[in-house]
Amino acid sequence: MRLWILPLAALIGFTLGCNKSPEGGTPHTKSSFKLSLPTSTPVKDIKQGDTSTFDASVDRGSEFKKDVKLSVTHPDKIDVKLSKDVIKASEDTKFTITVTPAQDAALGEHVIKVTGTPEGGGDASTGEFKIKVIERK
Repeated sequence: MRLWILPLAALIGFTLGCNKSPEGGTPHTKSSFKLSLPTSTPVKDIKQGDTSTFDASVDRGSEFKKDVKLSVTHPDKIDVKLSKDVIKASEDTKFTITVTPAQDAALGEHVIKVTGTPEGGGDASTGEFKIKVIERK
């Protein structure tokens, strides 16, 4: 009976340890991709006026050979910059996300959404992660 607990715990750990978006491109095939974004657990605290940088990437299926255009949606008074606007099919799939809440940004948790759209069409992949703006003292 206890033998099923270890595999179940491992599966839960692997699932929670990585924030993967729904598939883009041609979902459920080798011609798809996913965005791998920062995990939202635990939520990252950022002081008003400070900057934090997060690692992210595009995880390509073995047959996905298109460029992926990246865009970001964020709350007012929270500046978010991507290190790349496009992940070329021929280059490294890693990029960074730099987040800077303004001095007067609203306190509390905020959601940042990143979208990857394949060149020439296909389904987009959209993922999100949370930050928590805390007061600068």
